Amino acid sequence: MKGKIQGLIVRSKKSYRGSVNLIKEYIIPNISIYLDLIRTNDFNNYIFRGQNEAYNGIQASGLRSYSGGAEVSKYYDIEGMKRQFYNKVVRKISEDEKQYFLAFCQHHGLPTNLVDFTTSPLVALFFACYGKNQLTSNEAEIYLINKKKLIDITPLLLQNENFFELLIQNKDAQLKLFSNLQKMFANQAHELPNYINKLIECYELNNIDIDGEELTESEDMDEEFLEDDYDNLIKLTDLKGKNDVIELYYFLANEIYDENITHGEVYYLNNPEYYSNEELGIRVFFALLINLLQLQYRNIDKPLKLDLNVYFTYQPPDLFDRIVNQKGMFIYQLYLSKSDEHNKHRTLRFQSIKPDFIIKIQNHQAILNELNLLGINIESIYGDFDNIANSIKFNQQYTLNT
Repeated sequence: MKGKIQGLIVRSKKSYRGSVNLIKEYIIPNISIYLDLIRTNDFNNYIFRGQNEAYNGIQASGLRSYSGGAEVSKYYDIEGMKRQFYNKVVRKISEDEKQYFLAFCQHHGLPTNLVDFTTSPLVALFFACYGKNQLTSNEAEIYLINKKKLIDITPLLLQNENFFELLIQNKDAQLKLFSNLQKMFANQAHELPNYINKLIECYELNNIDIDGEELTESEDMDEEFLEDDYDNLIKLTDLKGKNDVIELYYFLANEIYDENITHGEVYYLNNPEYYSNEELGIRVFFALLINLLQLQYRNIDKPLKLDLNVYFTYQPPDLFDRIVNQKGMFIYQLYLSKSDEHNKHRTLRFQSIKPDFIIKIQNHQAILNELNLLGINIESIYGDFDNIANSIKFNQQYTLNT
């Protein structure tokens, strides 16, 4: 932080929903300190999500368990609900709304895998404070994610497919993703080794090698298998953190099971030694990512922690005034959902969304009153007749109470 802000509390959170990485938390009591924090830390390069309760962290509405106890949970059939909704409204909606139907579903309250974010810190502050239940906890939360981690996949979702499945099955989608990765790393090539290391750590976190086999030795394994497995583990671990990625490139080419990845149009190079670390590194990152998703797809019964350190964004055109008013955007939370043979139990796996920073908010009602004076209220946020009326009612009550 560039300068000390009076009244600001800063602490490091030891873990975040299973994360082993430290996450810095800020605790702010008013708008003035909040804006000072945004300005002095260059948080204009981040997107924001305000939640009036911490819940289970950052999770799309359609991916939250809606039923079940400790032993079993039930989840929404996102694709099934989307198809039903489409069949009921298709004659009444525009071509743009059909094309960006996932955003249409989110706008009208159908559970989806989209997570609302905003580029406006004041809008996020409003959502953190609005509807806050004082009895449940003392602090609301705002989550920040650096824009450099975002990959826009809007053009790839025009047919409303599941992007998880599309990405591991469709070569055109992989080519377009690779092109987006090249654009993403064009301005942060120096960060590429860190992204690669994070993906390798994701394999280690899940205790799997590049083939999906467990890294922990088992007493049932024969000696020859243990020796081979041990060599792979050391090899992958030793390659983490190296600036020269050529060895890792060759390692993945030899060890990844699916040759469609390593011998496909994206990854395969006739003479990789003539390419730069950046060009090789992007291919390594791509292969590690696609391979990890394939491992989860092939073995849905084994949950993997998908801490990818990159996030896919879905940004349809300005179809709805509410999105414009809120300076909104969506993170598309990757997910895979399969039902058992009797269609009674649904297995769900999805990407983790971990914030770079957390801002905890105190004095919610006082901040809401300040935001209202700045024109940030339910009228400006939503803009429909009901909320305009509610905003007028709120202002009248505030005047009477003061």
